[in-house]
Amino acid sequence: MDNTKCETLTAIAKEKKFSGVISIEDENKIIYQYIKGMENRELKIPITRNTLFAIASGTKFLTALAIGKLIDQKKLNLDTKAKDIYDLHMESIDPDITIKQLLSHTSGMSDYLDEDLLDDTEPIYFEVPYKDLINPKDFIPIFSKAPQKFNPGEKFNYNNQAFVYLAIIVEEVSKKAYNDYINDDLLNPLGITRSGIYHLNHFPKHTALGYLNSDENSLSNLGLLPYQAGGDGGAIFSVDEMKLLWESFFYYKIISKKLVDQFMYPHAVVDEKTDNFYGLGLWLKKVDGILYPYLMGGDPGISFTSSYHPITKKHKFAVSNTSHGVWDIFDELKKL
Repeated sequence: MDNTKCETLTAIAKEKKFSGVISIEDENKIIYQYIKGMENRELKIPITRNTLFAIASGTKFLTALAIGKLIDQKKLNLDTKAKDIYDLHMESIDPDITIKQLLSHTSGMSDYLDEDLLDDTEPIYFEVPYKDLINPKDFIPIFSKAPQKFNPGEKFNYNNQAFVYLAIIVEEVSKKAYNDYINDDLLNPLGITRSGIYHLNHFPKHTALGYLNSDENSLSNLGLLPYQAGGDGGAIFSVDEMKLLWESFFYYKIISKKLVDQFMYPHAVVDEKTDNFYGLGLWLKKVDGILYPYLMGGDPGISFTSSYHPITKKHKFAVSNTSHGVWDIFDELKKL
């Protein structure tokens, strides 16, 4: 590890008043770590390596894995039409959209939370109060009524609504609540017992409260996000349990090798100039001809990224309980 780059990252983190955890590991050896800030500023509870953080859109990976488990159980497949499992009865949504297209952001449907038009660090308000957004179907009234942006499968366009739709499909096929399926069927068998999907009022002890900025007097994000994950965001994770999730994925403990290969296949081109692609539920970056996966997420009071190199087994993780924390150090983190 380049000591100069490490020192530069630490200096930037201090300058920006980074609040959260930065960790880089080679297999089981921590080669860089920076931990700073408070889980709860009012109660002055410090952040530790065991602190649970909201990971925003990193939740999409969990939703994709839940779908993958159901595919391995032969309860559906990637080419299944979404409406054949749960018909939203919305004329604006193409009836031929498949599970694969939802997973790869190529469905072409409009989005209830269109990130091409929004700043995901600023509060957004819907007709349905956030306190009433608890289960995936609670999001249906705020689904976009706008027409398709393009034909299914035509190209990539990031879509939150697609993953809420997938969470509804998880419930329909599994006959379980989305949060129960993620926690009980997906995570707990892996030994991941603290991280998962929880209602805001039932977060486990040592879950970091989110803040809009690094100012000590900053407002928290309470009341600015859905009270429970709907499939596109809302999960909480610790650094070590995120690493365990990656390892379980690549050791085929969650889904079959055949499906892992599908998840890691570049189904959509995000930016060919920068070698960025999208697989199924995860981002892919090509470096020296090798694709490695990464996750990203951002909301008011949340910023998160995690990557795992399938060959070197290097795990890079950065999470902050502020809106801009990870993005303030992101460029320097990539250099490592």
